Amino acid sequence: MVDEADPGDRRPMRAPARLSWPVLRRREEDRAVAVVADHRWSVALVGAPGLGKTTVAARVTDRVVRRAPDPAPLVVPITAVAAGSSMPFGAVSDRFGDVLGDDLTEPVPAEELLRRAARTEGRELVLRVDDADLLDALSARYVAWLVRDHGARLVLTCRDFTALAEPLRALWQDDLLERIDLVPLDVDETSALLERALGAPLEPASVEQVHRATEGNPLYLREVVRAGLASGALEHTALSWYWRGRVTASHSLADMYRTELAALPGDLRDVVEIVALAEPIPVSRLLALVDGSDLDRAVGLGFVRMDSTGTGSPVARSSHPLVGDVVRALVPVARRTALFARANAFRTDRQEGAPPAARLRAILWALECGVLPPVDQLLDAARIANGLQEHESTIALTSAMLGAVLTPTERVRTHCLRSLAHGYSSGREAGRVDAEAAWCLATSGVDVDDVAVVEACETLANLRQFHDDDAASAVTLTEIAVEHVGPAAREQLRVLRLSHLGWGGEFAEIRQEIERSGVLHAPAIPRSFLPIAACAVMALGTGGRLDDARRLAHACLATATVHLEDSPWTVGEVVSVLHQVQVWRGDIAEMVTQVPLIRADPFLKYDFTLELFGIGNRALGERRWSDAVTAFTAACERYEVIDPGGFSAYAWSRLAMSQAYADMPDAAAESVERARTTPLRAMRILGDQIETTIAWTEALLGNPSGLRRADEIIARGTAAGAWTHVLYAQTLHYAMDAMAGRDTAASLARMQEAATRVDGPLAAAITGYADALRSGDRAWIASAQADLAACGMAVTAGRTKQPLTKREYEVAELAAQGYSNRRIADRLGLSVRTVDAHMSRVFAKWDIRARSELVELV
Repeated sequence: MVDEADPGDRRPMRAPARLSWPVLRRREEDRAVAVVADHRWSVALVGAPGLGKTTVAARVTDRVVRRAPDPAPLVVPITAVAAGSSMPFGAVSDRFGDVLGDDLTEPVPAEELLRRAARTEGRELVLRVDDADLLDALSARYVAWLVRDHGARLVLTCRDFTALAEPLRALWQDDLLERIDLVPLDVDETSALLERALGAPLEPASVEQVHRATEGNPLYLREVVRAGLASGALEHTALSWYWRGRVTASHSLADMYRTELAALPGDLRDVVEIVALAEPIPVSRLLALVDGSDLDRAVGLGFVRMDSTGTGSPVARSSHPLVGDVVRALVPVARRTALFARANAFRTDRQEGAPPAARLRAILWALECGVLPPVDQLLDAARIANGLQEHESTIALTSAMLGAVLTPTERVRTHCLRSLAHGYSSGREAGRVDAEAAWCLATSGVDVDDVAVVEACETLANLRQFHDDDAASAVTLTEIAVEHVGPAAREQLRVLRLSHLGWGGEFAEIRQEIERSGVLHAPAIPRSFLPIAACAVMALGTGGRLDDARRLAHACLATATVHLEDSPWTVGEVVSVLHQVQVWRGDIAEMVTQVPLIRADPFLKYDFTLELFGIGNRALGERRWSDAVTAFTAACERYEVIDPGGFSAYAWSRLAMSQAYADMPDAAAESVERARTTPLRAMRILGDQIETTIAWTEALLGNPSGLRRADEIIARGTAAGAWTHVLYAQTLHYAMDAMAGRDTAASLARMQEAATRVDGPLAAAITGYADALRSGDRAWIASAQADLAACGMAVTAGRTKQPLTKREYEVAELAAQGYSNRRIADRLGLSVRTVDAHMSRVFAKWDIRARSELVELV
């Protein structure tokens, strides 16, 4: 029995259990249609299972028929199956009848018989052949004959182009058939497909997770999404979906591969299962365990693929990550143990050249078989699992280690690794127990090496700062740890201390370190500087040195990209602070809103919800208020679910500003309160920026506390040298004076003095606009306002607004919403010429030059 929903429950409805799956129109499809319809050639659509070859082929032939003149071509679908590959004419007999017989040995009777069988008199023929690499030889000859001698066009699909029968490959060799390879969907295509399927966007971090697990295979995407809906892993907020937990294969995929595995001969199944259990396994090691011909057959059947490591060493892995998951789950315990004994997998170590993922998989395989590998290999595997963000594996490995006999150093490192894994899976409080245990042991006086002491300090300090919002405690821990290490580790702790100061919003010592280290003049940023890279960029940016901040951010990003595995957080941190520097500079047109290039790298650690900040800030800069509200609302919703980094205070403050500009005062006031009461945590690095945003929002809402808050920012910023925030606060005072018609002399002087300390086009545009207002030159004012708008700041002070008629205001309001003159005419029941006249008068009365300026005025 199912209870009816409580009418007071406003949680969004789930998507239906049976999800109707959309089909994206792909670039390869458009190319195939052009080849077949316009150039009148044939095409071969080649790709791995699940890429949608059959669907694309059907859409191609349908579109070809729709584009053809009467009489429309006759489309003949043919499906080849493995069971019929040895039966002469087995594939075509269902469509063309029984064409067997002695007459086929004579050319003329054969041609007449086949032409009659095709029944194509007076009509063009389009053949659609699925799985053409399974066609029997005579069917392939027949299809090729229809193309060569009867003018038929062919749309075939196949997994392996080299497996096509010789008559079909000869069509390609003779330039009668073009090969088109279907490729997996990229991240953007995956996001678009999921949004269409679910009816709302899947948030960016979840898109990356799903794309990494499915590698953009449309079939696997469909199955994991349906499984995610059924299991509850896919959850819906008001605006978007997100994925909780791991992405795993559905039962339907598991059943499909269970059937295929059961049909494999024993030696081939050994290859498939060993590769899945130990992947990626070096080919040299694999060939010592299995026969080379069996490996080749497993590759040909699509269970195994050959790949290479970053050093170029060949490795074997499952053909797809989900295939590997399914195969591993299907291996019975006894067989898993027998294969382990045969492969002796736990001896795969660094010295044998195994890639990191292979070492991890081998150690997990050993644990599953009841074998406890050496501690150093367990520790190595746990570090790899943590780097690859396989947190469940990290917990399993470290828990196994803590049950063994460990040295104090090994125990400290193990607790630290498990603490990190708990923080991103089962919860920060579980991680706190391990972090405290590691710290107590590291500072107890027993023999613990310096590296472990630094790890223990960093693990607990991060919890204190980014979970407890206690930056002072984090800094204190680094000062205590110095007493327990030697000179080399003290330097690491010194940098760690600076990092916690910077993330706590204290930049004085960071600025001193920038000058001391000379990084601004160095040819490249040293790796040792990366822990404070984001803090250093913010120290320069808040100090008004925006040009230097932008230059340093790009240099740090180049180094962080090279050292991604060792510094997995740095790329995302630097991209985020670079974005904020661009906001301050007014670099709206070239604003960075996404992590570039290496998004899919499994070692990259980044909260992709931060990309919504970029989208929202760009929308704010371009005065697209509703888009900004949407982006920041989505970010706030995501952080209501989980916010391990502590970024939600920034999201609430920017949402409040967006709502204030969008004339949503009640919602803006609520968002201001959320921003004020949310602990800053990681956002202490942007604490004054959040305060500045709140001050502007309160001023926009007519709240006098906005200007009082600005005064506090000015006092604090002047004392700390945070001139960027001082400039924004002084600009707020000037703007409020100008809009209220008060004397601006004093606020103008203070704003201009602050602007001399801040780099970038926005600071120059602010003072230029003020100068234009003082001159009273309307052309200069319009030009200066355009410059200011291009830098992302909307100011209406000094603009005179003659009254509009009711109809003129209606037209202006629709134009501000993005309606064209023709759509406005349709909406209001006017002629386009009348709307043109109204718009002309609006432009003249309000002295504007672009429709975008109406957004600020109506």
